[in-house]
Amino acid sequence: MSVALARQAPYPVRVQQRRCGKCGKLVSRAAYACRRCGKSQRLRPRTILLAMAGGLMVAMFGVAGAGALMPQAHPPETSLSGAERLSSAAPATSARMPEVSASEMGTAYRLDATAADRAYRERSLVVSGTVRSVDRDYQGDMVVRLGTEDAFDTVNATLAARNDPAVASLVKGRAVSLICVGRGSLMGAPLLGSCFLR
Repeated sequence: MSVALARQAPYPVRVQQRRCGKCGKLVSRAAYACRRCGKSQRLRPRTILLAMAGGLMVAMFGVAGAGALMPQAHPPETSLSGAERLSSAAPATSARMPEVSASEMGTAYRLDATAADRAYRERSLVVSGTVRSVDRDYQGDMVVRLGTEDAFDTVNATLAARNDPAVASLVKGRAVSLICVGRGSLMGAPLLGSCFLR
């Protein structure tokens, strides 16, 4: 016979109270622990919140880790130079690509973004300008930022190859010419993609 059953009182238990499973003492239903033996009667809300926060953090790290392990959708890099790759991918009947400077492109997007999109978006272009910086974006791709007439605006050209050896020749302040495809603009800054050094 358990201690809890041996110590049961002959009178009925009130609705606001219940018996402790360990010592048999009457305990308020609002109490977190028995005052006599210390046995936990119910979970504290703080414990539930901490458990939920921990589960959420584990789930977030799991999703981030799964995204890092997934293969990236980048084309395989070959030993061909950038211009050879672009010419082999382009059809033989394509017309000569228009040439534009980074300053002209920046001014066009600043004055009328819709007209600039009609002129440059999804079109192959030869863009020339001065290198302001060479960085990597959040996906690890190389981005060449070309200076414009405005000191705060740049034309952002994402290179097609992540580890192109020609990137070593891109030095801040040096003039460069790139073969790119127009990608519109982001917050007023013109974007270029699939770029190769000319």
